[in-house]
Amino acid sequence: MKKVLVLMFSVLIFALACGEQPTEDVAANIDIDEPSATEEYVLPEADIYLTLSDSIGIELGDSNYVFGQIAGADITPKGEIAILDMQKSCMSIFSPSGEFIQRIGRQGSGPGEFLLASGMTFFPVLEGSDIPDSLEPGSVVSDGMAQKLVYFDTDMEYMMDVQGFFPSPPTTLVAVNDGAIVGMKPEWLQNEEGMFLGFTVAKWELGETEPSVIYFESMSPFDPSDLSSMQDDIINFGATPEGIVFTASLSTEEYEFTVWNPEGEELFTVTDENFVRVLKTQEEIDVEAESVNRRMIQGGMPESMANWQPDPYRSAIRVGGLWVDGLDRIWVTRGTTQTPSFNVYDMEGKLLFTAALDAGERASTWQTAIKGNRFLAFDADPELYPQVFIGELPGIEKTGTEGVSLQ
Repeated sequence: MKKVLVLMFSVLIFALACGEQPTEDVAANIDIDEPSATEEYVLPEADIYLTLSDSIGIELGDSNYVFGQIAGADITPKGEIAILDMQKSCMSIFSPSGEFIQRIGRQGSGPGEFLLASGMTFFPVLEGSDIPDSLEPGSVVSDGMAQKLVYFDTDMEYMMDVQGFFPSPPTTLVAVNDGAIVGMKPEWLQNEEGMFLGFTVAKWELGETEPSVIYFESMSPFDPSDLSSMQDDIINFGATPEGIVFTASLSTEEYEFTVWNPEGEELFTVTDENFVRVLKTQEEIDVEAESVNRRMIQGGMPESMANWQPDPYRSAIRVGGLWVDGLDRIWVTRGTTQTPSFNVYDMEGKLLFTAALDAGERASTWQTAIKGNRFLAFDADPELYPQVFIGELPGIEKTGTEGVSLQ
C-alpha cells in the first residue's frame, strides 16, 4: 500500500504539471457558478516575449532523438541539454546545439538503472576542487519506484545509489553547492488517529537520507474518497546554487512565494495584492480529471480510488513554476494564462518585468525549465510526438518609469 501511495504522489505531481490547460486570461466573476466554455487563444500581455530557436525530438528515425515520455529537461553546467525519459528509463545528453552525445541509465533495478525516473538535477561545478572526478557528484536522478537516488559523477559515470528514504526519496530535485540537494519528498504517517499524507521541501546532504534543513512541510488526513484534497499539500519550489530556496503553495486563492536562506530562515515573502482568481473552462476541467485519473491508474492505483476532481479555479503559480536564471533573477510561472507567462524578480523580491512564451496555442500545456541564459520547454503529453524546445533569455534591465530595456 505504501508503495502505491508513493507512486500516486509522483504521478499526481507529474500529471498536474502537464494536465492543466488554461485558456484565455479572464478574471472570474464570483457570481458565476459554472465554468466557461472553451475560449479563443489569447497571448497574454507582457513586457517581453520569449521565442524558440531550436528543438530536439523527432517522430520517426534515429532512436537517439525519439522520446517515449519526457519527465524532465535541464541544462548542465557545460551548457548541454539533458532530457529525462520516463518511458525509456534513461537520461539523454545533447550538445548545446542539439547533437546527441550519450545516454545514461536503462530499465532495471541494478546500479545506474531506473524503474520509474521522476526527476533529475545537475550539480554546480566546484571551482578549484581537488576532489577526483569519480568522487564528485555531477548529477542525480530520483527513482520513486525503486525508492532510491541514483548519483553519477562529473563524467556521468555511475557513482552510487542512496537508499533508505521513508517512504520515498524526494521526487523532484534541485542541486546546490557541496553535493547537497533541495527536493520535495512525499510523506506518509499512520498512527492511532489515522493515515496522513503530505509533502516536505527540505535539503539533504550528499549521501544522507535524513534532511539537514526543512523549509516546508504539510500533512493532511488521507481520504480515499477525496484525493483532490491532496493538492493543498503540494508546494512549488526552486533554489539557487548557493542554497537560497523559494517556495510557493499550489494555491488558487492567493499569489505568494517565500524566500529562505540556506539554513531555513525566512528572508521575505512576495505577494501580489492585485491577483484575481480565474475560472477554468469546462474543457480544462474535463482534460485535467481524465489526465490525472488515467496517470494514477497507470502508476498502480486501484481504479476505484482514481477519483480526482479538479479545483474549478486555476492555480496562481503553476506546478514546477519557480526558477532562477544566470543573472540571479527569479522566474515565477503564472498559472492563470494559457501560454507560459512569468513575473520576474530580483533577489530582493522587486518585480523587474513580465514575460510570456510566444509559441502559439500549442504551448498551453508546456512545462518550462530556466537556467543560465536559456530556457527549455516541453509537453509531457503531446498530441503528436515528444520534443524539447530551446530558447534564449534576453538580458533585461529595469529602467525606472521608462519600463524595460533589452541588452
